Amino acid sequence: MRTEGLRVIAGKEFHDHVRSRRFLSLLGIMLVIAAVGLASGTVQYHKDLNNYNQARVAVGDDELAQTPLITKPSPLFAFYEMALLLSSLGAVTGIAMGFDLVTREKESKSLKILLSHPIYRDEVITGKALGGAAAIALAILLFVGVSFAVLLASGVVPDLDESIRILIFGLLSFLMIVSFFALALFFSTVTKTSGSALVSTLIVFITLSSATYLATSSAGITLLIGDPPEMSGIEYQYSFMTGPNSETGIMGISDEGMAPGEFEERMEEYEIESKAYQGKRQAIEDMFNLISPDRNYQELTFAVVRPGLVAATLADGEIVSEDGLSALFTLLGSLASNIVAILVFPAAFFGLSWIRFVREDIR
Repeated sequence: MRTEGLRVIAGKEFHDHVRSRRFLSLLGIMLVIAAVGLASGTVQYHKDLNNYNQARVAVGDDELAQTPLITKPSPLFAFYEMALLLSSLGAVTGIAMGFDLVTREKESKSLKILLSHPIYRDEVITGKALGGAAAIALAILLFVGVSFAVLLASGVVPDLDESIRILIFGLLSFLMIVSFFALALFFSTVTKTSGSALVSTLIVFITLSSATYLATSSAGITLLIGDPPEMSGIEYQYSFMTGPNSETGIMGISDEGMAPGEFEERMEEYEIESKAYQGKRQAIEDMFNLISPDRNYQELTFAVVRPGLVAATLADGEIVSEDGLSALFTLLGSLASNIVAILVFPAAFFGLSWIRFVREDIR
């Protein structure tokens, strides 16, 4: 593979993408997503900031700092709103940009003419992939840049921690869209027509999303590992409160009719069984989330851009603050498998596309 030929093909593909109506339409959709997310997020941010300032006046900074569940509001809520929309529309964007990269050349017979020139096949497929990925990167760069500009124009200035989280959000969005772009590119190499490539890609996308949703639902979990454990012979007493501070909680557990020590023994068995059940459930959810780029993307962006929602996480009985860069990277470290999955998915399908294309008999 020669660098010169690769650069020419990648540049041509990039220019073809950014000049196409399809790319401009998809970019417009992404900017609409940014507008919707920012409109909702900035309103919520100013509302939460006002409530936070009132709490500071009421209890003081020192006491407020000792309450981990009350943290300073963050404008990152807007990017979480965007992530919810991008997880679906971003997948469609990637598919739309990649499903006809090779089949279009096959249908127009231009691929055979292209390969008749002194150019290697790996330069063609790699250049097409790089050109498409560069166009997606440009769209994400504009998407994040416009979002930053709107935040600043509305008087919201992200600090260093929030700015880095926004950049990581942009990188994760790029990887998610590229994942579906690589999937569409693969089917564009293995099918003969653009229609077949599009249908095949959509089938895989819908199957992955549906299977993940069904398998991680309560009914799906019950079907796979059975019902959660219950404490037989135990009577639960609940209390219900109405009003603005409505709560539901267990007030007490009756152990009438039990022998001395029987209640403690049952409770210990129940806790062991519950812990094992939750471990199996979490393993199933993690497995299905890893094979679905959109669900994996949601999990990663939730960890990055929602520090205000999950102000503290409970880990082994110890409350760990999610504020600060060190806490962010610690959290990302705990999601290492998700990060690996969102990198491996596009790499794997590009590798399959590369192998198929360089070995294909072009007639």
